[in-house]
Amino acid sequence: MFPLRRFRVEDDSMRPELATGDYVLVNRWAYRFRPPAKGDIVVVRDPETPDRFLVKRISDVPDAGQIRLAGDNANRSRDSRTFGPIDLREIVGKVWIRLR
Repeated sequence: MFPLRRFRVEDDSMRPELATGDYVLVNRWAYRFRPPAKGDIVVVRDPETPDRFLVKRISDVPDAGQIRLAGDNANRSRDSRTFGPIDLREIVGKVWIRLR
C-alpha cells in the first residue's frame, strides 16, 4: 500500500483552510507510530455513507479508540455534532499538503 493518496474536497465545511475543489495529499501511514491529536486535519470514511469520505479537523480525542471531528466552517459542516464520535479505524489518513 502506497502511503500517499489524493482526495478532492467536496464542500465548504473546512473553509477557510480548505475550499471546494481543493485537492489534499493524505498520509495513510501518519498514525502508525503516534496517535491522532487534537487539531490534526484528517480524511475519514463517512460514518453515515461508508463509500464516501469526509475531510475534517480532530476536535477531541475522548478515549483511546475514538475521535470527535469538526469542520472549520461550523455552519456548513456535518461532523461529530451530527453523528457523534467515530472509531479510529475509520481514519484514512492525515492531510499532509493542500494542492490547488
